[in-house]
Amino acid sequence: MSLDGLDGPVTQNEIDLFIGFLEQPNRLPTTALNNKIADKQPGQDVEALGLMYEVTQNPQILDRMITYSDIFLSLRNDPVNGRIIWTGKRELVWCTKPDNGTLSGYAGSEGLDTAGHIAYTAYHILKTPCLWNENVTDNDPHKYGATYKERALTYVTEMDKTIKTYYLNYFIRENDSIYNPSSPAWDKLGEMDANTSMPWNRQQMMTNGFLRMAECHEILGNNESLINKYLNIVQVSIDWMVRNFIPVKTKNGLDAYRWTYTFNVNVTIAEEVSIHALYDIWGMYRAWQRKDKLNVNFDDMVKLANTMMYIINIDNKTVATRVDGTSDNTTPVHLFGSWAFYAEFIPEWYNIVANINMKNLKTDPR
Repeated sequence: MSLDGLDGPVTQNEIDLFIGFLEQPNRLPTTALNNKIADKQPGQDVEALGLMYEVTQNPQILDRMITYSDIFLSLRNDPVNGRIIWTGKRELVWCTKPDNGTLSGYAGSEGLDTAGHIAYTAYHILKTPCLWNENVTDNDPHKYGATYKERALTYVTEMDKTIKTYYLNYFIRENDSIYNPSSPAWDKLGEMDANTSMPWNRQQMMTNGFLRMAECHEILGNNESLINKYLNIVQVSIDWMVRNFIPVKTKNGLDAYRWTYTFNVNVTIAEEVSIHALYDIWGMYRAWQRKDKLNVNFDDMVKLANTMMYIINIDNKTVATRVDGTSDNTTPVHLFGSWAFYAEFIPEWYNIVANINMKNLKTDPR
């Protein structure tokens, strides 16, 4: 891929090269193991495709999203012949651990991030009614629906099943807060203690699924109670995280935030800038985008932007490995594209993120 410049609209050359890059067959996943279709490359590819579709409305990009999402859905655990997990059932989840290890029965927050990617595809289809009655160009290899609308409805129906039968049953408390399951069977996995709060990044993986599914139901105009349930889970998670942000000052005296990995008094080290903080700030920004329905404070977004611009950013060329400006080692940090969203609050931040990541452009579109 290449970039024609950081200013102005996306060029046709950039669009063509982006499509060509994402249409490489070796980018498509064959497994859900190791979070492959959640926060790893294929999952992030769908997010990149969705953003480009918002900008271009290019149907070839939407078709590629559908190819990914079909594969993601096909990799979900089979309820008849699939893996029995910690609940003692063959749940409609994505198994992200090998089936011969101690964590073979695990299925956690990553699955709702995958659901969010699939729902993001459904959302774009549903936002494009001129395509609804047209046949998808792939000839429906998985029999998920011949037309675009049929495909979107399959995605929505199946993601609702996963959420209702698994995540609402085991991970969501009566007040809509997100916790690890309380079952001793979950505890035996040894992945995370039962009945403990879910770390912030994992919560925001889950809110991705809840928010995107709420948006699909909004377009369809159905199931208002479910929409409200999904949105309230997002709101509770965001409120909880913000309450635990620690106010700090930047070197130039601006208000900013420091935070840790989870709601736990024994966890005092600052959050990692890598994939962990990425999901924290991504969840906040997604909620901000839906401020018509969710309560997200502008000042909180500015403080997070200040953290990025004046604490994480070291010299406009490198970034710290933790959100308090400290670094554990000299390994370069990859700032995924979602960090650039905060240029809405500090415009200069966009060029900094772009330039830091320019060296990654040939191998990673994120």
